[in-house]
Amino acid sequence: MGQRNKQARTLTAMAALGVGLLLQGAPAAVAQPVPGEASAAAPDGSVESAQSAHVEGVVVSRVTLHVRARATTSAQVLGSLEPFEKVKLSCQAKGSSVEGNNIWYRLHGEPGWVSARFVHNYTPVRWC
Repeated sequence: MGQRNKQARTLTAMAALGVGLLLQGAPAAVAQPVPGEASAAAPDGSVESAQSAHVEGVVVSRVTLHVRARATTSAQVLGSLEPFEKVKLSCQAKGSSVEGNNIWYRLHGEPGWVSARFVHNYTPVRWC
């Protein structure tokens, strides 16, 4: 009887995880422009540009995180971000590896790059 309960709990946990992953990856509905009406699109006229202007993230390092001029650990330090500080991310690019992670995020609205190793993004970040 104990083995059967263990299997049932395992299957339930796997199903819950699967549903969670499906919901997390579900794309948001994109409003389509109505012909003849003014749209709330970006200045270049694309709806995608307006929605992908930036992604929110949070600093997950335990100490102050350096903001760098380029996507490398040897670049000039432009500033810093505190642990748990919310940030806006414009795009991502490959750079020098930080603890096995070579992705860097470009900050939105200000110059600088931060290592993705120490920033958690809430939604996918587009490539630069």
